[in-house]
Amino acid sequence: MVCAAPASAQDMAVEESKPHCEDGVRLVNGVCLEGELFLEGYANIRGGVRRGAAALALLELGLKVDLGTAAGAEGWSFGAGIFGIYGRQPTPTLIGSLAPVSSAEALSTMRLSELWLERRFDGVASVRFGQLAADAEFFTAEATEHLTNGTFGWPLGMSTALPSGGPAYPLSAPGIRLELGDPSEDRGLRLAVFSGDPGGRYGIGTDPQRHNRFGTNFSFAGGAFYLAEAAIGARRPADDQPRPWVLKVGAWRHTGGFDDQRGDPALYTATASGIRPDLEGTAPRRNGNYGIYAVGETILWRNGSANLAVFGRISATPADRNPLTLYADGGFAWREPFGRKGDTLSLGLAYARASADGRAQDRALGLPLRDREVVAQLNYEFQIVPDRLYVRPLIQWVSHPNAGAQDDRVKDGRIRDAVTAGVRVRILL
Repeated sequence: MVCAAPASAQDMAVEESKPHCEDGVRLVNGVCLEGELFLEGYANIRGGVRRGAAALALLELGLKVDLGTAAGAEGWSFGAGIFGIYGRQPTPTLIGSLAPVSSAEALSTMRLSELWLERRFDGVASVRFGQLAADAEFFTAEATEHLTNGTFGWPLGMSTALPSGGPAYPLSAPGIRLELGDPSEDRGLRLAVFSGDPGGRYGIGTDPQRHNRFGTNFSFAGGAFYLAEAAIGARRPADDQPRPWVLKVGAWRHTGGFDDQRGDPALYTATASGIRPDLEGTAPRRNGNYGIYAVGETILWRNGSANLAVFGRISATPADRNPLTLYADGGFAWREPFGRKGDTLSLGLAYARASADGRAQDRALGLPLRDREVVAQLNYEFQIVPDRLYVRPLIQWVSHPNAGAQDDRVKDGRIRDAVTAGVRVRILL
């Protein structure tokens, strides 16, 4: 199972581009410290691998230094972030789905997140390099911020296609990002290249999170991962509210090797001869991988600081080297519903379709045919202490966990649809 990025990763990236400590603590002139603590629990009340409960905590700390103010290096800035993760992961132990029910779940550890330098050129361009996370800036939608399932952060269409899930929570990788124009506030282009595998060189069957437990491998293994994203849209209002509309189009390529989803060709020879093979064999490797995606957001209604935003995202990858070929999600975020300041009601739906080549391998092995995984989530975040404490009860439904693939942990080999209830407490430090 690969964890996707927490929705807060996008927010932290936006804050890092601001010259002042609007949401953090100013330590000295030009030096800001930001922090966020998540405390959450989930109970699987139906289906999945088994019933039960799990709890976890995630502490995010980020340091931003404006080197122009602090050291006289005009246009330069420095950023660093760490994760403190503790608890039991609900998805692999209770649900068995591809999409993690919590965007915060990961191996318990203290881990380096990002470590970078950036040079900005008067709003025309910027270059950032160091240990970077792609999910902070690419394939993002602001309206997914309050959705807790991990696929609404770093989507399944990306996490299942890339080694170790790609440079996304909880792993980051050495890379460089070039930004032209201002894609966050107006229009522009982002280009980036990352090391191909943030987990480093690890053996077959090894958890890349355990191999790179503290985020300090600075891996250059696994080829290279290229990303390009163009964004257009209306300017953000002066009161820092969401933009009226945004459209993003992206493409990516990875130069590493990927298993053929049809598996060992001997499987099909054996099946044609009426022999059921006992082993899956060794899949041939294919050179490179690639995909395309698009993101759209718009505000349907606005009344002061209250608004209703809708979003949609879609991606596609080739079937011969990816377990999923089509991914799509959508939903809405209703900020300040029923006149309640600081509250947000969110709904998200996600659909991931398994590759036809993977189904061909299942058929040759006599296994249940994988087909799709569908996620639905509804949650309401209450503001308890303005700009400091929030409580978010939620419910999730996962249809065909693990896309309906064989899973030996359940009696009939196929995981039943899961219904999970949970609560997230969010504390801004």
